[in-house]
Amino acid sequence: MMLKKLRVFGLIFILVVGLVLTGLTAPVFAASLPQPDEVGDYIGNSNHVYWQVVDPDPQGLNCRMGEQSIEEIWNPDNPGFPPIGSWPAVTTLQENEVFEGKLSYGGFIFTFDDNRDPWIFIKNKSDGTPANCFVRANHLFVQPVEEPIAEEPESTESESVADS
Repeated sequence: MMLKKLRVFGLIFILVVGLVLTGLTAPVFAASLPQPDEVGDYIGNSNHVYWQVVDPDPQGLNCRMGEQSIEEIWNPDNPGFPPIGSWPAVTTLQENEVFEGKLSYGGFIFTFDDNRDPWIFIKNKSDGTPANCFVRANHLFVQPVEEPIAEEPESTESESVADS
């Protein structure tokens, strides 16, 4: 009888410990999105590439680029930090637009300017049009998002009839 009670308590103990460990460790193993620092900048050795524009400016978020190519900017032989903040806006991104940042040759998403502010390089906008420019990596302008799920285009009735 005592052995039966010990076996039942042992199974309950294992079940409880398993549930507790699963509940506590799941968030640790889940991929976490980059978090802004105390001034709202996203910094660190992040390789997260999916971002969303949160800037509510109706004219859009400025995306800046100078006269150098991204290859020249990221060239390890290029001394100093680029003055990205003083470069002209070459395009804009609209609020809620999701974009994919391009990783530098070192595998990081952030490029720092001459003020040590972080920027994200965007090769193409979400609609596929070329952007080739930088947006400021600050929580006032962008936020990290999970990888978007590609939506399959819905077939229309006219396509179905044409296919038959």
